[in-house]
Amino acid sequence: MSLNTKPGEEVLTEKEKRKIEDCYILGKLAEDSYSLPTLGRDLGRSVSLTDFSGPDKVVFYIKSLSTEPLLLGERLGKTSSDVYVTFDNRNRRYLQRFEYMDLSDEEKVDFIRNHFEGKLILFKPKITYERNRDKYHYNLEIVMVEPDEDMGVLSYIPIPSIKQGITHNRFEKFLLDEKPLELTMYNHELDIPQFIVCDKYLYQIGDDALEKYQARETLYICRKPEEIRRIPLPENWSFEYARALYNDIQFISTNHKMELLNEFDEKGELIVDSYKQSEKIEVKKISENNDDFSSTPESFDNHNAIISESKFIEWIEFLAQKRGLIYEFNDIINFHTSLKTANFSILGGMSGTGKSELARLYADALGLKEGDNLLFVPVSPSYTEPSDVLGFLNPQTGIFLESEVGLVNFILEAERNPKKMHMVVFDEMNLGQVEHYFSPFISLLEGKKEERKLKLFGPKNITHQPELREISIGSNLLFVGTANFDETTRDFSNRMLDRSNVILLEKKNFIDSKREEEEASKDIDEYQSKTKNELHEIGGISAENFLSWIKEPLGLRALDDSELLILDKIHEEISNFDSQTGVSFRIVKSIGHYLDNIPKDEDGNDLLSREMAFDYQIKQRILTKVRGHREQIESLVGWIDEEENYKNGKLGNILTEEENKFAISRKYLKQKSKELMRNGFTL
Repeated sequence: MSLNTKPGEEVLTEKEKRKIEDCYILGKLAEDSYSLPTLGRDLGRSVSLTDFSGPDKVVFYIKSLSTEPLLLGERLGKTSSDVYVTFDNRNRRYLQRFEYMDLSDEEKVDFIRNHFEGKLILFKPKITYERNRDKYHYNLEIVMVEPDEDMGVLSYIPIPSIKQGITHNRFEKFLLDEKPLELTMYNHELDIPQFIVCDKYLYQIGDDALEKYQARETLYICRKPEEIRRIPLPENWSFEYARALYNDIQFISTNHKMELLNEFDEKGELIVDSYKQSEKIEVKKISENNDDFSSTPESFDNHNAIISESKFIEWIEFLAQKRGLIYEFNDIINFHTSLKTANFSILGGMSGTGKSELARLYADALGLKEGDNLLFVPVSPSYTEPSDVLGFLNPQTGIFLESEVGLVNFILEAERNPKKMHMVVFDEMNLGQVEHYFSPFISLLEGKKEERKLKLFGPKNITHQPELREISIGSNLLFVGTANFDETTRDFSNRMLDRSNVILLEKKNFIDSKREEEEASKDIDEYQSKTKNELHEIGGISAENFLSWIKEPLGLRALDDSELLILDKIHEEISNFDSQTGVSFRIVKSIGHYLDNIPKDEDGNDLLSREMAFDYQIKQRILTKVRGHREQIESLVGWIDEEENYKNGKLGNILTEEENKFAISRKYLKQKSKELMRNGFTL
């Protein structure tokens, strides 16, 4: 207890406890020889039955092997020899996958001892305060368990990773420009990290190089970039060095730490020097290949200036924060790039993940207004043919009777105003039979710009509205669909999936979302202060501005040979399962166009790594078509064993050949495997 508290009064605030409980610690089952609390029947035993009348039947103790939250020592006086205490019932979620609840009490003790001995345990501390005894208890929540490959090692250090998708060039620019960078799973309660992993590099952080940035508990700023060195990430990093690799955190033994320090002494490269060299190369490349804005007029219509693509994406991010909408930054980039390169994208996912809100957010960032250049079409289950959304020509009167949706006049307005961006959103579009009511658009959207003509009636039809006979669908018109995938909706056909990006939004963790809401910027000044980015209000984006961000398609030339080889292998496996399904030339060229249009920041660095973008495209353009019954496709997508571990199928084997670059696709395959196990089929 601290001296300024009364008996029965907590030392830690709720915010401080939350910070402690957001930390990740590596540990092991305590040995019986340790000084252990006396909570079990068998004193001095690391696993024991209890005499409690409640559900906590078995108590066991975990010894920390890695850095612990600073507040535990500073405020509570915890030492490294003090163990963490937990009970079987409090880790039911982890234990129940092993049919633990069916065991007798004595069998539970034996199981826990045998299961955790010789294992590394990744856990998050849980701090509880017992008011009657005026005492804190160090409980825990198990995150993952893996075999201890470094038997006898007594100490590990945590190494955070920069969020997947951020390139090392962009990370280094953040360091050099003293802009906040986020270590998503490494908060301020831990010491400044000694190493950071980003992209294909390992960075050594000098003693005074990083500073904790108070705007958010996971933000840091580099104050001395000259003290940061990098080496290529060692081969077999995830097998030989990294332990308990979980999302954006991993651990290495102190033995490996010494090896790495020697490696840095011998081969380490200062990022200041490496960036100067890469900057020279990038400037030359931009001057030769990138004339996106050089010939664009300074202003047009009501827009005072040309907006760079990176500033537009920052504007979307700011609007999302201001409105309390929680999206992954990579999802925003993915959606934007999909719309740039495909003209039609589908936002899918469970109800409530913010699909319609993301479409509205994007439209608002473009400066679109409903009733003018934004049209929301709530799709009805009764939509079965094109006339339901377009209308039809009355042959007796020669008058075209437009559907109440108003889509035809909207497209006509887009044709008449080519300088303005327009967007149509088909909300919950698979409530109706998409293949039928949307059929006029499916092929048109993949055609050449000059060939995209919507023909509402034939040349021999007599009409009083000849201007409606054929309407051009220009590049200033974007199509977005939102879709749920449940028993109330229709499946998308392969023909439809071939021509669109299906972006599956996932629900974020509620606690993380709450933190983001609390820390969100409510105005531009606050956003600029937190991000150190200059941002001005954007009044809208013209069609000319939007189209200046898009590079012309290069076909197969946009893809590396290694990427084409992977796509060939995927095609071979899928087409062996179904000769009518696979990876078509249309899909491959679309993937190349997407990869060639990854947005860049102001310094020419990709906002999304090419590896992650390729991963997104494999999931969105190919894996969405892998559907069927368990006996048909289990060998293709993989299966889940009794311990809920994913076992590779034929596609999983392909997507691990590139050093596990395909985390997004593998997660999707794992989800499909769970659906096969649970339902016997997957959609």
